[in-house]
Amino acid sequence: MNRLLILFLLCGFNMYAWSKDYKYERIKNVAYKKVDDQLLNLDVYVPEGDGPFPSILVVHGGAWRLGSKGQLAIYARSLAKRGYTCFAINYRLAPKFKSPAQTEDCRDAIRWIRTNASKYKANPDLIGAMGYSAGGHLVSMLATTGLPKESDPKGIGTKIVAAVAGGAPTDFRTVRKKSNALSYWLGADRNTEPEAYEADSPNAFVDKGDSPIFFYNGSADLMVHPDKHPMFGFRGPIALYESLKEVNVDTDLYIGKGAGHIAMMFNKKAQNAGYAFLDKHLKPAKKLRVFWLAGQSNMQGQGVVDLDHPKYYNSGKGILKNVMKHSELADRYNHIVDEKGDWIVRKDVYVRYQTKEELKTGGLSIGYTGYGGKHHIGPEFQLGHCLGDGFEEPVLLIKTAWGGKSLNKDFRPPSAGGEVGEFYQKMINEFREGLAKIENEFPYLAKLEPVIGGFVWFQGWNDMFDEAARKNYQNNLICLINDIRKEVKQIDLPVVIGELGNGGLDVNENMLSIRMAQKGAAESLGSNAVFVSTAQFARKAKDSPNVGHGHHWFGNAESYFLIGDAFGNEILRLNKK
Repeated sequence: MNRLLILFLLCGFNMYAWSKDYKYERIKNVAYKKVDDQLLNLDVYVPEGDGPFPSILVVHGGAWRLGSKGQLAIYARSLAKRGYTCFAINYRLAPKFKSPAQTEDCRDAIRWIRTNASKYKANPDLIGAMGYSAGGHLVSMLATTGLPKESDPKGIGTKIVAAVAGGAPTDFRTVRKKSNALSYWLGADRNTEPEAYEADSPNAFVDKGDSPIFFYNGSADLMVHPDKHPMFGFRGPIALYESLKEVNVDTDLYIGKGAGHIAMMFNKKAQNAGYAFLDKHLKPAKKLRVFWLAGQSNMQGQGVVDLDHPKYYNSGKGILKNVMKHSELADRYNHIVDEKGDWIVRKDVYVRYQTKEELKTGGLSIGYTGYGGKHHIGPEFQLGHCLGDGFEEPVLLIKTAWGGKSLNKDFRPPSAGGEVGEFYQKMINEFREGLAKIENEFPYLAKLEPVIGGFVWFQGWNDMFDEAARKNYQNNLICLINDIRKEVKQIDLPVVIGELGNGGLDVNENMLSIRMAQKGAAESLGSNAVFVSTAQFARKAKDSPNVGHGHHWFGNAESYFLIGDAFGNEILRLNKK
């Protein structure tokens, strides 16, 4: 028990010195409850601005027996900077006050916030909670046992919208029956007081109406094991995470590889993921940012991810798996894998792409290309990461791309005259279908208002080989963009035209003519259209997996990554002009 307690108590030191001078007002020592002549106080962190702001209850750790409201000041300050009114509380401490005093104080704090919200520019209907260690347990109790106004004995309501629980024990029903490790708080061992151990187990109260919870925990946490404590037997966050998933309550879990209890409290990735989770639920987006990607095979995506056959893939030279480790630009790839090395699947950026064989939909990751499986990337990969990082609202990429198609014939737009291209109409139809089927294909985006934020064109190879196609390319492209803008009813729709950059800087006259036409079209279309050079992203065949595929950038993943990065940054710039 000594080791257990010491580690819990280490979470009780004050982190005031770690904060920056954020722009907020701190109101100290506001009484929210009186129990037996004891005043329980809280500190309020009120952001600048008119409000009302969503609110966060910040709950300290310390094994339910030590700690204070200043312990998690770094969280409160960071959240205030993000536009939350934060309430960091003191609560009654064991062993003088045993369970359920601590949970009751948290519930009364929620009631107080809801009653006094207007004084602190807070929204009484948008209250969340964040806590670490014992505080993580207490906010988990709020999330699983909260009551709406009509069910609350005090007629106010204790239900919260969402919670972030770090280093949180979630189930004490598995504690060894005769262990006295928690008797100072729960009153006795589990053999004597089984009801107390169940009553303070958030996992015992799971149902489909629970509030969403984001958990984070260190894999090497000796105090709160992510799964089950080897000595005392209580369960960590995995138990509650899995239970919530079973009843379809939104939840997520971040395990910091090699991190202990204290180190995890300062884990920036975990903190930021927790803040983003709160943003998702307490700052619900009203808009969905939609971007239209179109072109031929290089928009389909040919960047090789992990295929490394010595004969067919040049032993893996230039594949994503290797360039992210060995490239001079390796540090630019840190965001695409998690702590375990698995490919990140974003939950704020989504992709729709109808290939010849299947419809691909889901969160942005590898694999949204014309190939089956998850062995390739296209420009959408890093483009999506750029847009996801650049917008607060969710992002949907609708990709319409087919290999071996020309602008002069296959994509020929109506205003260019002549017969409208089959794949122009197909491109239009698939984009319309993508918008129409959001509710079915992405139900979690259904309530958002789609706002079309841009069109990205990456094509030109087939037009290079026909004299008439080269001659008419600039006019055809201008007509295409004007017709696309007419289709979406946005005369100033941001447009990115990607250069036919295959082969790098030293190329023949035919390719140069297409490049000049692409640049000329962008210049003619006005300030909301931009030509993006890509030739500098070409890599040598000998350093790439598909040495005979110069038309596909030799399959070099770094080329496709950098192209997507350039496209994404330009789209962001055009949207924020």
